[in-house]
Amino acid sequence: MTTTDDSGLVSHAPHLAKLIESCGNGPVDPERARGVMLGLAAGNLLGLPVEGVGREAIESRHPQGIREIDLREAQRPLDDDLAQAVDLAEALVSDADPVAGFAERLVRWRSENGRGIGIMTSTVIDYLEVGLGVPGAARAFWQERGSPETQPNGALMRCAPVALRYARQPEQLIAQTAATCAVTHYAPGAQWSCIVINAAIAMLLRGAEPSRDDLVLAASQDGAPAEMIAWSLAVPEDIGRRIDEERVSGHTYLCMQAALWCLDTADSLEAALIRIVSAGGDTDTNGAVAGAVLGALYGASAIPERWLECVPERKRIDAATRALLNAG
Repeated sequence: MTTTDDSGLVSHAPHLAKLIESCGNGPVDPERARGVMLGLAAGNLLGLPVEGVGREAIESRHPQGIREIDLREAQRPLDDDLAQAVDLAEALVSDADPVAGFAERLVRWRSENGRGIGIMTSTVIDYLEVGLGVPGAARAFWQERGSPETQPNGALMRCAPVALRYARQPEQLIAQTAATCAVTHYAPGAQWSCIVINAAIAMLLRGAEPSRDDLVLAASQDGAPAEMIAWSLAVPEDIGRRIDEERVSGHTYLCMQAALWCLDTADSLEAALIRIVSAGGDTDTNGAVAGAVLGALYGASAIPERWLECVPERKRIDAATRALLNAG
């Protein structure tokens, strides 16, 4: 799979890099690192049964919210959010060119599993298979069909491993987040939402408490799209209602809002994920991204054991997490 330089990719964001660097030089917390990948997994699995269901319908069937993961998930193939995150993690530590390696892994994953794959991702993989390369395949999709509404969250759901790998290398974190996002999602909003959330995760891993205002200001100074800044500034206290009311449930900015909300919540990890998933919409992806942030905030020990028992391929996930930490 070929990769080429592309002026449409975000290659640097000096204000965000400086913000991450300001967290100090302490080691990355392994407990929080494990929380990132396992939180992503738990949030993804918690939301799977009600993906695409509205808040009202969920409340009628689950008055206490979505609280349990199907035990059978432990024996099922990885859903796309988790599968792509693990593939990206392994590409970041095992492949000479992680971007090209990840693209090749995506092509293979679709043929061998492909559970839950989105229409856009599948179409871009078609383009990869006919030789458009990276980021040419995703750019072709964006040029043909791109609009403010076609900036879905299919890259945001999997981007967290880049933060684990490059938590102590902010400039690399920014460039690799954008490059791996654009394997399938070329839209500027998709790249920037991944960058902002990975910056927050990296700061948490370094022991800081990220300020949403500081993140938004730095992103604005670095040239993030005005519409993304507007969404970032409009994170409400009632995130459940916000998710429920949004017309485009799978938009990258809405998922980003849910993740940014997690930075300031007083809820426990469990309560926060239940709140976000029970709001309906793109429940598995909102849960995955929020779970990664909450895992970085609270650590793996905050994830209910009954949820962890349902996570498939735990040994593989833990091995990928350790490898990312060692590489970083």
